[in-house]
Amino acid sequence: MAILAEQRTGFQLAHLACIRASVRPHMHPPGAPRSPPTVMEQRGPERSPAPAGEQGAAGDRTDLTSAGSAHLGDGGGMGSRRRVHDSFEQAVQAAVSAFGAEITPKLRGSGWQEDQLRGPLENMIRSVCRGLGLNVTLIGEVPLVDMGARPDYAIEVGGALVGYIELKKPGTQADPTVYTGRNAEQWGKLRLLNNVLLCDGNEFSVHQEGQRVGEVAYMQGSVLTSGARLAPADGTLARVLYDFLTWEPQTPRTTSQLIRAVAGLCRLLSEEVGEAIAQEKSRRRPPAFTKLAKDWRHLLFPEATDAEFIEQYGQAVVFALLLARVEEIAFEGETMHSIAAKLGKKHSLMGQALDVLAGDSVAGLSTTLSTLLRVIGAVRWDVLDDGTGDAYFLLYEHFLHIYDPELRIRTGSYYTPHGVVSAMARLVEDVLRRDGFRIPSGFASPDVVLVDPAMGTGTFLLSALELAAATIAEEEGPGAVGPRLREMVGRRLVGFEMQVGPFAVAELRMHAMLKQYGSAAPAQGLRLLVADALDSPTAEFNWIPHTYRALAESRRQANQVKRDERVMVVIGNPPHDAVRRGAGKWVERGEPEADIPAPLGAFRQPGNGRYESKIANLYVYFWRWATWKVFDAHDDAPFGVVALITPKAWLKGRAFAGMRRYLRETADEGWIIDLSPEGHRADVATRIFPEVAQELCIAIFVRWRDSPRPRADRQTATVRHLKIGGRRDEKIERLAALMLDDPEWRDCATGDTDAFLPPGSDLWESCPQLRDLMPWSSRGITPGRMWVYAPDKDTLHKRWRRLLAADTERRAEMLGHSGERTPIDNVPPLPGVESHGRIPLAAEHRTNPQTVRIGFRSFDRQYVLPDSRLMERGRADLWRVRSDRQIYTVEQNAHPVVNGPALVFSALITDMDYFNNRSGCARPLYRNAAGTLPNVTPGLLPLLAERLGVPVVPEHLLAYVAALASHPEYTVRFQEDLEVPGARIPLTADLCLWERAVAVGQRVLWLHTYGERYADETAGRPYGRVLLPRDRPRCVEEIQDDAEAMPEMLAYDPVTQDLWVGTGRISPVPRAVREYQVSGMNVLDKWFGYRRRDPAGKRRLELDHVAAPRWLPVWTTELLELLNVLGLLVREEPAQAALFEEVCAGPLITVTDLTTEGILPVPTEATKPLKATSDAGDALFDL
Repeated sequence: MAILAEQRTGFQLAHLACIRASVRPHMHPPGAPRSPPTVMEQRGPERSPAPAGEQGAAGDRTDLTSAGSAHLGDGGGMGSRRRVHDSFEQAVQAAVSAFGAEITPKLRGSGWQEDQLRGPLENMIRSVCRGLGLNVTLIGEVPLVDMGARPDYAIEVGGALVGYIELKKPGTQADPTVYTGRNAEQWGKLRLLNNVLLCDGNEFSVHQEGQRVGEVAYMQGSVLTSGARLAPADGTLARVLYDFLTWEPQTPRTTSQLIRAVAGLCRLLSEEVGEAIAQEKSRRRPPAFTKLAKDWRHLLFPEATDAEFIEQYGQAVVFALLLARVEEIAFEGETMHSIAAKLGKKHSLMGQALDVLAGDSVAGLSTTLSTLLRVIGAVRWDVLDDGTGDAYFLLYEHFLHIYDPELRIRTGSYYTPHGVVSAMARLVEDVLRRDGFRIPSGFASPDVVLVDPAMGTGTFLLSALELAAATIAEEEGPGAVGPRLREMVGRRLVGFEMQVGPFAVAELRMHAMLKQYGSAAPAQGLRLLVADALDSPTAEFNWIPHTYRALAESRRQANQVKRDERVMVVIGNPPHDAVRRGAGKWVERGEPEADIPAPLGAFRQPGNGRYESKIANLYVYFWRWATWKVFDAHDDAPFGVVALITPKAWLKGRAFAGMRRYLRETADEGWIIDLSPEGHRADVATRIFPEVAQELCIAIFVRWRDSPRPRADRQTATVRHLKIGGRRDEKIERLAALMLDDPEWRDCATGDTDAFLPPGSDLWESCPQLRDLMPWSSRGITPGRMWVYAPDKDTLHKRWRRLLAADTERRAEMLGHSGERTPIDNVPPLPGVESHGRIPLAAEHRTNPQTVRIGFRSFDRQYVLPDSRLMERGRADLWRVRSDRQIYTVEQNAHPVVNGPALVFSALITDMDYFNNRSGCARPLYRNAAGTLPNVTPGLLPLLAERLGVPVVPEHLLAYVAALASHPEYTVRFQEDLEVPGARIPLTADLCLWERAVAVGQRVLWLHTYGERYADETAGRPYGRVLLPRDRPRCVEEIQDDAEAMPEMLAYDPVTQDLWVGTGRISPVPRAVREYQVSGMNVLDKWFGYRRRDPAGKRRLELDHVAAPRWLPVWTTELLELLNVLGLLVREEPAQAALFEEVCAGPLITVTDLTTEGILPVPTEATKPLKATSDAGDALFDL
């Protein structure tokens, strides 16, 4: 596919300049009011101006043909322009008249009206082009691979592609803002093209880079009836056709302009390829792209899916072409093969990728490629690059932000701020210079091989290069810098990257930095490789054709690094994303056939398997790859440094106990910098990555050169911890000054699996953990599909009936993927609920299945379809112990508790995210439904009875726990200690304090369970009726229950204490109630969020969108119940706080006491649910 320059004569340029000058003054400015049409011009309602996002500014376009005006002479210029203008408008009028004469008879006949437009429109366009002196070619049915968005024509002028024409049935309109259904879906793809003429015969509009240019042009009359009398309503049609036919790509002047120009085309190209692959698999077209995908997998990424290949395809082509323009390779007159060949001289992999993916064998299959060539061919990097390098640095991140924000989130493509990278590199170099390594020249030393296993755009590698350059210049002089850097990048600086886009940017930046230091890449090239660090290092290739050699060489070199090279430093910011089993590839699986164990096994802890699903995260796999490579892979070099910035859940989460044990056993020292002390979803201004709500940390672990291996003395690593809070710029400033001997470092706890945090206070450490008192816990229902929950029963029944009414294929889409477990039809029913009898869903006939009320979020009672076939993990153990005596204590054991009560309680079986929408665990009071076997550590109740001198029953122990830990003062006092998830309970040895706490706790539990537990009429706790005194909240203005008035938001007036629910009003609501939180989750906001017009929560499946269409009256009742519960809990808090302080100051039963008495450690059997038994009492299975 050659790119042909337009061969325009000086006369043609002058002619176009005249038309441009004469047509423009007669155009209406975008959005300006138009004169009303005369009676002769009337054609239906006048269209309002397009929205700002759709309408472009025609007058802002650069006059590319103004140079031609020199041919006109100076005298009589205005007259010449007028004559040319009149001539062009007459040509347009004549062409329209001929168009009408030809089209009207056709439309009176049978056949598709859209198809009937084709021939007459072709003639009209050719006629108009003759008036412009242009040589035009119309290419019909251009191959956008029938992806539901095939424009009717591609238009070439002078041999160069200028745009596309999309025809619509007369009456459809040429204003896409009114489109719905398939037209809207189709336009969503076509608008990604750079220049589109939209036409339904009566209306014409031109759209460039997704925006409409000027106004829609209308006809006087109609193609259905006017025949030769059809005429343009005014001069707008001449302007529309002129703007369309004379389009030329503009040279972008900023990176943002460049990205806007190419991102949409890249998305369209990827969609084209996706549709092509689908057609090839159904044998509707030859297997061109499926063969490419197969080769891509074979050479680079063996486990890549079609979707991943499609994503890579578009980015590889776009960034290879951008790289070609950086190297000033001209596109005019060149084929894709010749462009790729020139690019390959300096960038062998990108050149070959371009040739393979978009070479002449496939180029003709895609019209989008032609447009990309014209658009990118106009790019001039000397205009974009201001010398700072930012044009390269920002390119890919900004590209993803426009191209596919979800892909950016999914791949963790948030590029690390320069200040953070610089600090990490500087601290690592400081480690290298210490006595443990004795490498005073740091990164400049020939002994230091550095790898970034997920390099993105190469920022960490460039930072190391800068530090090395500074050292060389200082020690050896500026003349030594160039040759030394050339050696460094050719041998010791290695980067892996899976995505071709950022890889190309990393190459750009590395070459630019070398040039800045007067250096250049060595003859063998840079060691930046398109490869997957997690892939097997032992894969080998048989014979590879020359066409693919550079691609295969990249993976071969990467495997050689992984397998053979001694690496001293691994540094970077790996992607972080929870993934399915198998995503860790070789790191997760090893090679059983070669008797190579999975490296990830070193991060597992015996007996911890039930919690370790959380280690299925990309950043954990990269941590293991890095530590394996530096500490384990080579017996002759088991030393080095690993420094990564990742989410910080591994510092304290139970799932990561084995990871912490490994690091303590393997490393000698570690430094951990907490970058998110503000907690999860902190204010955006405090986040290092504004778009990332997760808490982050930098961790550096080192094994010194002379450290013995293995260590016989069982000495573990010394690990230090430091917090950096404040706004983002303040954090980066603090990092810039941070040293490894900073006085703020604090030593972490030293137990093998202890959290990497400083030890808790003496009081905290002396108190038993809740799990020491109530040892058996369950995570709670893990639905996998959120549509099994709803705030009302009717919605669940509607979803169920829609599921049953769907055919097999659609039902599979409704169910979606839910974890990795037994097929849904083979799952046994949940105990204690209506049984589905193990019949398959396809055979279901019940229209109103059983629904059960459950605890969805703290204080939020919803309903569930208790069908194990619909759930990822139904938690049969919790259902088996469900009864009207049971009560569930819910603890946040995975994340810090930041405010509010440290424990909440429910009479209902709970969801896994009940506590604060962020996981946790439920501890039932009883181990059986009859309530005869308490979930209390064996021997604890008798010991308490002995120490206190009174009988102690399970209900009293739970009430005591509620009184002590379910209030904000507990969280305030133990704020730092709660950084390690899991509550501890100060156990009083004072009988008076015990009895007071039991009494307070019984009332707290009565409130948490909406009066369904711990009811005692004589004690003022009536069953199921929780009401404040006379000043309680009441609904004083109706919350309307029609669909139009469905509430969308809560509003609150702290002065009047009015809570507005849509148009309804509840009052009085104290401020403390409105602001009641459970570890950062506002209870009222969360409760209302699931009942508003646009319900909260992820809605990835069709049935998630089925919701109540109006506010239900019962929700008003439930909201008032919630307000009463919260209001009474707020009133209990002062008494709880005072009691709590007295207990903490008084005599306590400590962990040491419980251990001495043999209560601790807890027997393993007590931490597990009872074995399930049949009615006859036989053991069936362990859960």
